[in-house]
Amino acid sequence: MPDRLDAFLSHRGFGSRSQVRELVRSGKVTVGDAICRDQARHLRGEEVRVDGVLIETGLTAATLLVHKPLGLACSHDPGEAPLLEDIIPEDYAHLPMEPAGRLDRDTSGLLIVTSSGDLIHSLTNPRRHIAKRYRIAYSGRLSAHAAERCAKGMQLEDDPKPTLPARLILETPRLDGLSTATLILHEGRYHQVRRMIAALGGEVTALHRDRIGGLDLPRDLPPGQVRELSEVEQASLFVEQGA
Repeated sequence: MPDRLDAFLSHRGFGSRSQVRELVRSGKVTVGDAICRDQARHLRGEEVRVDGVLIETGLTAATLLVHKPLGLACSHDPGEAPLLEDIIPEDYAHLPMEPAGRLDRDTSGLLIVTSSGDLIHSLTNPRRHIAKRYRIAYSGRLSAHAAERCAKGMQLEDDPKPTLPARLILETPRLDGLSTATLILHEGRYHQVRRMIAALGGEVTALHRDRIGGLDLPRDLPPGQVRELSEVEQASLFVEQGA
């Protein structure tokens, strides 16, 4: 998607957004052959110059679809290595890439990693009610009426507010003694799936996210692989789907 001029310059070391706005208003920035004083202008491949010096355009924005494998932390702290950023191609190293909602080290599945703060906000803001679907394996026996409790919202320990209504679909127990379930959330609290299952009497042993909004994790994208998200796929993130 086209990058805004202020974001483009900020990502290339010309200061904060407010500093970049002052720079653009000063008339020192040209886009194409003309001075540009509109910091919100969307770039579409034009040459950008500051004080007559050409700024290398390169890749100005990106949104990636990631199949996160187990074992990676969604962190920038080297002390928590291995990290999610280890599997992001070097082509995107100059961009401020962040996951739109984190998965813990012991959770696999669909992640959207983007340089767009607006997209991150849209996907993680509970008011947008973007559904996220999780496949769960768990031990133990869930309490009676577990699905109804999820549907009404649950009060979790140390949380001031109950969870938003969620959909829990229980499945037939497996031969290995574990049970499986699908949980669809519309928010993303700290370790929420694990805490909800624990509050219901179980313990999560495996957790995998395979859908955000109307976008399913592609079957042809193996764990640890990354590719760019298409515009059609990005739009599907905001389409509600059933179970």
